[in-house]
Amino acid sequence: MKKVNTLIIAIALLSAAATRGVNAQTQYTASMGPQYVNEVFFSLRNGEVKTSPRNIWDIAFYTNAFSAGIITNDGSGVALYAYPNAAADGFDSFDTTGMASWQRLYNNTAEWEDGAFNRNALGHPDYGWGIYSMTTHDLTGDSLYLIKPLDGIYRKLHIVKKISTQNKYIIRYAHLDGSNDRTDTLEVNPHNTKMFMAFSFATGIVDREPAKTDWDILFTRYTAQVMNTPYPVNGVLHNSSITMAEAHPVGPAYTDWSILEFKTDPDVIGHDWKSINMSTFQWEITDSLAYFAQSADGSVYKIVMEGFSGSGTGTSTFTVDILATASANLNQIEGVKIYPNPATDKLAISLQGALTQGNAVLYDLSGRVVRTQQLDRSLIHEIGLEGVTSGTYVLRITGKNQTSSFKVIVR
Repeated sequence: MKKVNTLIIAIALLSAAATRGVNAQTQYTASMGPQYVNEVFFSLRNGEVKTSPRNIWDIAFYTNAFSAGIITNDGSGVALYAYPNAAADGFDSFDTTGMASWQRLYNNTAEWEDGAFNRNALGHPDYGWGIYSMTTHDLTGDSLYLIKPLDGIYRKLHIVKKISTQNKYIIRYAHLDGSNDRTDTLEVNPHNTKMFMAFSFATGIVDREPAKTDWDILFTRYTAQVMNTPYPVNGVLHNSSITMAEAHPVGPAYTDWSILEFKTDPDVIGHDWKSINMSTFQWEITDSLAYFAQSADGSVYKIVMEGFSGSGTGTSTFTVDILATASANLNQIEGVKIYPNPATDKLAISLQGALTQGNAVLYDLSGRVVRTQQLDRSLIHEIGLEGVTSGTYVLRITGKNQTSSFKVIVR
């Protein structure tokens, strides 16, 4: 499982959760179908948005006019290789001799815009497949590629240019013998409500995605590093407009996201919330694991993966709780200091300003209340730790419309 600092975990107040407008937990399923033939776009508020076949696209272009990101459908078997023998002017003399040693390129699962075509980027103005012009803002392709799309026909490929101000790409591709030589102009703007514009070398631009604002997570097949080797996996990637955090190990009542480490990496949920039991050949779900998604408007959701069927139906079972809406967020308490930490016999709380309706609660990581104390309008408070066993705890401090949580170690 991906490593997240498990010490940055907080346990929620049930009363605080109620004031945040927590909805009833809802269980969902997302089915990719037998042998994972589909992708499922899912909204954490509205449920399943769209199921789309995985085999209808080969490459896809990030729709932002000033992005150079181009991904491949590597989870479905699209293979992309950097051509080492010539720059862009070598298209007509393209030679596959020795291709077994060529570099195969994969999407970066930690960044949507770092697609397979961008993996050899040297940094601005070099974006892998092309060079950015400070004068025109266009990108001119300086690299050639060998690509094996889903139709199985190898092609030589040149991303000729991106005209950024018009948000269009010009690409040239042909069969390896030079036949079926085509140059296409791909207009991105008609598809800019989506995160990517998908393209098939067999059929052209295809309708793969719903609007970017309509979905949060994607159940799909993609290539990840497994034991330092690229390997196709089935998992969950999240929309670039939200951030995601992982909490492990936590109890079922855990609902506090306030000091978790939220990330933009698309694969925070990823594929490793499950593992195959080699004795029973059944999929098992990692225990005491929860994920939290925060949308751009401040809404927060808790996601718990509960089951995975495998290739028979490709079905994932999971629950979603809406923990906060944009209008229900509590403000952080500024200027709080907790000391000593680690602590032995007592904790001191130093406040920058007096709290109204102040309260402090110490939780263990299963959600059990260990200590509670009301806070008057003083700026310094102490909490005794007599009888508290050594370990990691969460101290949650609340005031009227305010909250903050802190990791505390007791020795």
